[in-house]
Amino acid sequence: MNDLKSFEIRNGQTKNERYFKGYIEKQQLPSRMHYYGFQLHCHDAIKINLQTEKESSVYLCINLAEKSHLTMSCGIQEFSVPPYASVLVPFKRTETVAFHCDVNKRYDFLLLKMEKSELDTDQTVLLQKLQDHGLLLDASINSKTLAPNLALCEIARTLKKLDKATCENKFIAKGYCNILFGLKLKELLQIKETSSKLPHLRNFEIQQLEALTNTIKTYPHRQYTIKSLCKQTGLSVSKLQLGFKEMHNCTVAIFIRNIRLEKALDMLRNTDLNVSEIVYSVGLTSRSYFCRIFKKRFKCSPKTYQQQLRLSAMAS
Repeated sequence: MNDLKSFEIRNGQTKNERYFKGYIEKQQLPSRMHYYGFQLHCHDAIKINLQTEKESSVYLCINLAEKSHLTMSCGIQEFSVPPYASVLVPFKRTETVAFHCDVNKRYDFLLLKMEKSELDTDQTVLLQKLQDHGLLLDASINSKTLAPNLALCEIARTLKKLDKATCENKFIAKGYCNILFGLKLKELLQIKETSSKLPHLRNFEIQQLEALTNTIKTYPHRQYTIKSLCKQTGLSVSKLQLGFKEMHNCTVAIFIRNIRLEKALDMLRNTDLNVSEIVYSVGLTSRSYFCRIFKKRFKCSPKTYQQQLRLSAMAS
């Protein structure tokens, strides 16, 4: 049993107005992957204990909060996970996992559990090597492993918003979990190779980048310029581009283009607008340019895609 002051954390969403506002979500996903999502505003200082089995699983904890550090303990070791950072807990430290939440603080984090039996020999050996290099939990957790990782946080938020109760979405959620474990391992390997990784962005800058990302996703039809985006966020051109590189692995311009293409794809699928109308609806001005970048991205012209959708609808 997992308990919160003798309160059971059930499958699905658990709420307890006595101790916190918000919820704790627990889901068992395919292939023995387990998901815990936490969205809490605590009325009292609480400790969340998760029952585990020694050396049976590996855990990935991701702190998505803007301001609150997350205090976590594994066995007798206690450490703090900064905002936008994550930590990978190796097998030997998973006998007990707990989170310590302070009164009147807001917490937003998730914990992924992968059972050891799901890893192949190479993956197990890699985790052991990373632990030997002090990149997992050791006597004094390596601060380099706790730098912000915006790309990882972006995917974690997508996973957290996903309805994980349906059968089909459980498979999607499992895929996101695998991506998150893979990104964390990639981050640790890069630290091992370079021997240093410094956080380039302050929390304020990260918050501005996240707000801007949401604005672009909500209003892809708006006309954006680097100058206006810098003015809006208070970031320099270099900080803006660096932030998008870290968060989305692309430039600002390419990110905007990709969002517009995804919006256009959705409109082709769910509206009766023709291609020209969709072009202008997503903020572009050239049909030929739109068709070129659409085909490059999706390996199919928008007109052909729309025709296939109509044929499929007629057949059904």
